[in-house]
This record gives sequence, C-alpha cells and structure tokens, in this order.
Amino acid sequence: MSAEGLRYRKLPAGTHGLDRSAVQSDQRRRLRSAMTELTHRRGYQAVRVLDLTRLARVSRPTFYSLYADKEDLLLRTYDDIADRAAAMAKEAFAGEGSLREHLQSAMRGFAAMATADPETMSMFVLGALGAGSGALKRRERAMAELERAIVIGRLRGSPGAVATPGQAGAPEPDGAPEQAVAPSDLTVKVILGGTREVTAARLRQGRADELPGLADELAAWADSYPAELPSGLACPSPLPPGAPGEQELSEDAPEAASQRPRRASGRLPSGRHDLSHEFVVEHQRERILDATAEIVARKGMAGLTIPEIARRASISHQTFYALFPTKGDAFLGAQEMGLQYALRVSAEASAAAGADDWPQAVTAQLRALIALICAEPAYAHLGVVDSLGSSPEAIAACSAALGAFAERLRPGRELAPPGMVVPEIAAEATVGGIWGVLHHYIQSRRTADLPAAAPQLSYLALTPFVGAARAAELAGA
Repeated sequence: MSAEGLRYRKLPAGTHGLDRSAVQSDQRRRLRSAMTELTHRRGYQAVRVLDLTRLARVSRPTFYSLYADKEDLLLRTYDDIADRAAAMAKEAFAGEGSLREHLQSAMRGFAAMATADPETMSMFVLGALGAGSGALKRRERAMAELERAIVIGRLRGSPGAVATPGQAGAPEPDGAPEQAVAPSDLTVKVILGGTREVTAARLRQGRADELPGLADELAAWADSYPAELPSGLACPSPLPPGAPGEQELSEDAPEAASQRPRRASGRLPSGRHDLSHEFVVEHQRERILDATAEIVARKGMAGLTIPEIARRASISHQTFYALFPTKGDAFLGAQEMGLQYALRVSAEASAAAGADDWPQAVTAQLRALIALICAEPAYAHLGVVDSLGSSPEAIAACSAALGAFAERLRPGRELAPPGMVVPEIAAEATVGGIWGVLHHYIQSRRTADLPAAAPQLSYLALTPFVGAARAAELAGA
C-alpha cells in the first residue's frame, strides 16, 4: 500500500471492538492530515470541505459531527503542530549548556521537523496566514509561547540578565490576556521571524533538505544578539486599544490616514474635458488599487468583491473589467505598487544618507519604511499581512521584495570587526526578522508605535554585521 494509502487508511468496517472515541480519534487524525496536506499544496483559501472529506475518506456528516467548519479544523490542526513546536523549543533550551549550544539544538530541531515532514512545518509557518482573524490570533499565541521558551533559555545562558514585566518569559500581571503583551525587547521576535522566513522560503521552493545544513548558521546569527538589550533602546509601552493615534481599519472606522486614497479619490470631470485618455485610465487604475487596499485592510480577502471595489473607486463594472480581469489581479496590482513604492522610498533614503556610510543608509531605510507604513496603513496591511495568505503569486512577489531588501544588507558582511564571522545567511535572516516585527505591529493595529521602535530596529538590523556594541552606538543608545 502507498504511503498516502496508509496515511488515510480507514478502520475496519462493521464489528471491530473499538469504542466510539477511538473511531472519532482516527477520523480526526485523517482529517487533520488532509488539512495539512491540502493547505501545503493549494493554500487554505482553495481548500474545500469536499476536498477534505474525500482525501480523509470520511463522510460529510461525519466531518460536521467533529468540526464546526473548515476554519475549526484548521485551528485545531494548527494548535497540535504549535504545541509540538513549543515542546521542542522548551526541550532545546532545557538543561546545561551555552546559549550557542541551546540555539543550535533548537535550530536543528526545527530543521529536522521541516525535513521529516515539510507539510506539517509549512502549516506552522504559513498555514495560518490568510485564514482569518481567528487563525492569526492562534499564530500570535503560538509565537508568544515560542518567544517565552527562547527568552527563558537566553536568560538562563546569561545569569546577569533579568526578564522585565512585559517581556516574554517574565511573570504576567493578574488578568493579563492569554496573548503575551508586546515586549520592550524585540530581539526574540527578530530571531523567530528570521528563522521562520528562512524556513518558509525553503519550504515554498521545495528545498527543505537544505535546512539541516543552515541550522548552525542560523544559530550563529541568532547568537550575535546579546541576551540583554543595551540601555536606551527598549521600546516604550504600546498604546492601549482605542488610544488616540492608533489606526483601526474596521469597516465602521473612519477612513485611514492614507495619502494615496485622498490623492486619487473621486471621479474625474464628466463630459468633454482636456484630459488625455492615458491620464484618465491611469487615474481610474489608481482608484481601483486604492479601493482594493482599503477593502482588504478593513474586511480581509473575504470582503473583497468587484461590486465593492467599483463602489468605493467610483467606477462602473465595465471600467473595472477593462483594466483588471479579476479581483485577484487588482489585489496583485495593489501589492506590486505598494512593494515597489516601499523599495523606491527606502532606496532614496539610503542614497540621501550617502553611499559610503552603510550603517547610516540601513538606518535611513528603516526610518523611511516605517514612515511609509504609518502614512499608508492600508497598503502596509495588504503588502505585509494579507499578501502571505492571498495566492502563490502574491507570496512570490513578497519573497522577491524581501530578497531585494536582503541584497542591501549583504555589503555589511565586509564591515565586521576583526575576529567576528558573519554567517552567510545573516542578510536573509535579518530581513526576515525585521519583516516579522513589522508584520506583528501592522497585524495588531499598532503602527503608531513603530516610530518609537525605530532605534531598536536599527540596532537589530546592524548587530549581526558590526557587533552589538557598535550597533547600539550607531542606533543612538
């Protein structure tokens, strides 16, 4: 029998001596395997209940007796995998050993999981994206558990370091939410984000077999960050929910403080005018892209419909179809414009800082990117959060942008002080880590806090290349 046949083999029919709970446990196992496999192959949005029941060899009534819907199955499947990952991380950081040894153990453990079962690891690093707010909350909770395990291990390796309130691993006050509050030290978020992006890139490209060989490089990169954040770089406490300045993009909220929608809103003059056809078409196209970004940021991909785009952009359905074949094409167009604008704005900031001052150029790029995120929250949400759960084309575009940002960090390897070896993976991992932090701030609607985090993000971007002391000095600590 094939591996797939064994994986989804049903229990014997008729009298088999198994109680009902054992039968249901086996049915759940097959359905969760099916969800993992299909999400890896197609993405969550493309998976149907019919596909799941056929692959798992269970009936539709059986499915609904075990799970409320497709999302319920995804969340329970994700929780199982997240629990395994958290247990592995806790084990890696337990016992005696140096911080480097603990990090190596953790990275090798993740690499082994990805190599042995790439579909399961793909579910963990990618599967929850694009599956709605419930899945994102589960992902945040899972990341908080991993953060807690890593912080405790890092502090154990540095006896002088003490976890402070609000930091993962520190005792939480009574009544604190289940999801950890945002830490004042973003180091572990960067380590997790970088590891996740390096892993996700190999999984997307069918190159999971490379991960064991990268485990020690990732550990060396993570070990470049001290267990204690230099004084003066801690992020201030985040704004409480609903505080002035927090940008909420719910459907009932006022329009986001975005420059593009205000520039391109409203119809052009009707009737005879002196505007060229090219100008009119470009104006209509921009209104469609702006409307797409706003709708996705407020309602998610499920709320993106062509009638809603047409209404918000003040165009006819005919005009929409003349410019975009599908709503997916409009999404990709909005994503491309946002990512290209981010690359251009950050490149201009780098050039203004001076080609001969690489650390200053990196800092200038980060500040420019943060300013753009704050000015364009809808495009930021679409490009950083929604793109990873949209389609394979959107994920590829996002990966290409991350690759372009990583290329800008590679020259930093030449600036390493004597005796410091910069791992080859450092640029890719660092960009992935910074991207993970931005994702966290944007997804949790806390972009108003990002400018205050800019000095620490600069420090985290520079440390793997110039060392922690020099990075702290350059970041303004």
